[in-house]
Parts: sequence; C-alpha cells; structure tokens
Amino acid sequence: MNLSKQNKSELKTKLITLMDEVNYHLKQEPDVDKFLDETTLFDEWEAALSQQEYPILVMAVLNNIRKNSILDSIIAAILGEGSSTAPITETRIKSIHERSHIGEHPFN
Repeated sequence: MNLSKQNKSELKTKLITLMDEVNYHLKQEPDVDKFLDETTLFDEWEAALSQQEYPILVMAVLNNIRKNSILDSIIAAILGEGSSTAPITETRIKSIHERSHIGEHPFN
C-alpha cells in the first residue's frame, strides 16, 4: 500500500500501530539490532520517506515517542507537506535568530 495516498488520520493510526507492533516485538526480544536485521515492518515507511526523514521515524518508533509534533512531522514528510523551498531572506533570518533553541531537544 502506498502511504502517500492515505490521509493524515489513516497515517497517524498506521504509525501508532507500527509503534505498538515494534514495542510488542522488543518486549519479547529486546535485542534491537537483531530486530532491525530481521524485520520488514519498516520497509514501506522507508520507501515513503526521504533519507533524512527515515532515521527520525526509526528512532521515534524504537523509543515509542508519540508526541504529536513528531508524529505530525513524519506524516507531513510522507505527504510532502512543510518542505520549505522559500529563499532565506533578511526577515526570515531575523525571525530564525529571534527564537532561542538553547536546551531544546527535538523529542521534547
């Protein structure tokens, strides 16, 4: 099934189901390396995500991180939303520098 043809709600349900499956497997066999070598659960997700986004999915799923901001980011990447191709302007640079990211972690 092509993930990019599903809507946000379906993708979110599918992503949470993936997390549940992975969590169950890792409780049975806690060796993450062995699990990753033997599983095909991530295959369709790997095909749907870019090389930059896929590791984020894997880390979120393995760590069972269900924050809406992370899930929404993964879903947006699959649907091709939110990729900024706008040139960086002086106004945009100023707004980037005005925000403080000190102490923030992407999974907070």
